[in-house]
Amino acid sequence: MGLPSDNRPTSRVPEWDGIRGVAILLVVFFHYIFGALESNNSAVAHGIRAVFPLSWSGVDLFFVLSGFLIGGILMDQRESPNYFKTFYVRRVCRIVPVYFAWLVLFFVLAWAFSAAISHEWYSTLFKREIPHFPRWGYFLFLQNLYMAKSSLLGSPWLAATWSLAVEEQFYLLLPLMLWFIRPKHRFPVFIVLIALVPVFRTYLFLFHSGTFVYVLLPCRADALLLGALCACVMREPVWFSRVQRNRRWLQVSFVLLLLGVAGLTAFVRGRSENSVFDSFEMDTFGFTWIALFYACFLMLATTAKDGLVARVLRNRVLRHFGLIAYGMYLFHMAVDTLMHGALLGKSTEINTFTDLGVTALAFGVTWLLAVLSWNFFEKPIIRWGHSFSYGKRTVVAPEAVPLTRSESL
Repeated sequence: MGLPSDNRPTSRVPEWDGIRGVAILLVVFFHYIFGALESNNSAVAHGIRAVFPLSWSGVDLFFVLSGFLIGGILMDQRESPNYFKTFYVRRVCRIVPVYFAWLVLFFVLAWAFSAAISHEWYSTLFKREIPHFPRWGYFLFLQNLYMAKSSLLGSPWLAATWSLAVEEQFYLLLPLMLWFIRPKHRFPVFIVLIALVPVFRTYLFLFHSGTFVYVLLPCRADALLLGALCACVMREPVWFSRVQRNRRWLQVSFVLLLLGVAGLTAFVRGRSENSVFDSFEMDTFGFTWIALFYACFLMLATTAKDGLVARVLRNRVLRHFGLIAYGMYLFHMAVDTLMHGALLGKSTEINTFTDLGVTALAFGVTWLLAVLSWNFFEKPIIRWGHSFSYGKRTVVAPEAVPLTRSESL
């Protein structure tokens, strides 16, 4: 199938929106349900915590998809005369406006009500700082560096933004890398870089152990690079034809990787988050295995449109949540903390049906805010950003997947 020009309107790829939907629902589930049941001793709570300890890996799925989509765009537009300008204008329009607005709202509320509210939940939401981190650092996407140094994520309002910092730092490097590397050398370069990441994590585990392996770009780049490698495969005629001819092996790989994820689930069951992220198994191969699983998942969805994975991902509910994923990701932790604190005067733990009801209400409020943000704030700015067009380019691989405006979180 052909690659349409990026300068004319194109439709979204429903499977990719479905993948975003899966990713955001995993992340929200981890923070709203899994983490909130830590002190709950019921059989249901123990069952949920036994089956879904890796639900935090929805962030890794975002990383793989981001590397795939953004890497693919950069590969297709490498010869464009305004390659850098257009890419960064569009990235700024996608990420920065709602993120900066969220930061400003946080700082205004923290200042306005600092003397008026003394509840513990308020202090947790607005006064929990990252040590020695200036607040302006959030605007430069530096928070993950200080989070790594302190092993603290700070306020629930902004804790999830570590992954945005990782992605934005990656986007500073990837355009340069793809611009300098000749297309025929992309594949081996990606393979070498991906292989080096778990080696680096292993070194840190042995000599400088710490939870920072979860929030630093050099420790999480394997997921992003695996996504970019998938984009490379889809644009190389030889590799693409191999994938098409041997799709059954892709399915077998998916099953084997899924069995490995099940093994990791059994390993991390019952452990605290810090002990999971700072463990030999996760630091050496666990993060990379999860990223490989999600990369295989992405390839199945992209290459087998009539397969079960693709059909599930085209579900309207998943696609809807995929559309509003960025807003939900930014808002969900703050809304949950705020709702439980304001209505119940306590933390977000779920021990009663009332707690569960407030969590459900927080999910509804988060969904509503994300829908409003997407329709009235994000989408108009993104549309304006796409008025900046790439120059004339050459389509390298006619078999490649269609390039769309469906960019990453």
